[in-house]
Amino acid sequence: MEYVGILDVPPLRFVLLSIVQTFTLFVAVLLGLKVVGRRVFGEKGPQDLVILVLIAEAASSGLNHQGAGYWGSAASVITILLLGWLSEKTKVIRQFIEGRPVFLYERGTLNRTLMEKHMVDETDLDSAAREYGLASYHDFTTIVLEGDGAVTGVVGPHALKMQKK
Repeated sequence: MEYVGILDVPPLRFVLLSIVQTFTLFVAVLLGLKVVGRRVFGEKGPQDLVILVLIAEAASSGLNHQGAGYWGSAASVITILLLGWLSEKTKVIRQFIEGRPVFLYERGTLNRTLMEKHMVDETDLDSAAREYGLASYHDFTTIVLEGDGAVTGVVGPHALKMQKK
């Protein structure tokens, strides 16, 4: 195969193929990350990880002797940026990616099924309590796993009285 550099014009089908492959890979990786669960991402959105990984890969392939060469890499990077922009600006896509808040603890009861599904354990809840200056997650009335993976809580009235002392 002949090298296609910045000054060479590759066959349009190779550039279009780069766009289609990039689109399908972006969607597949995003869906895969969604299935894995929000705690895996920490407090970053899954699209942030996908964008960084795929841009790095797409840009590096432009250095190789491939059919679409530089212009295929440029088309891939532009496609990734457009998909990232769409995922941020389109409310339906953003809500799908981020998900809804999940109530893990309410009125003294842990929802262990949801905790297992989202890979959260009692250690994570105690860690969230310490961020609020509390001794234990039991000092909350409600604990929520937010769409971005953060664990937040509502401090119970008993704990508020103890904090004021």
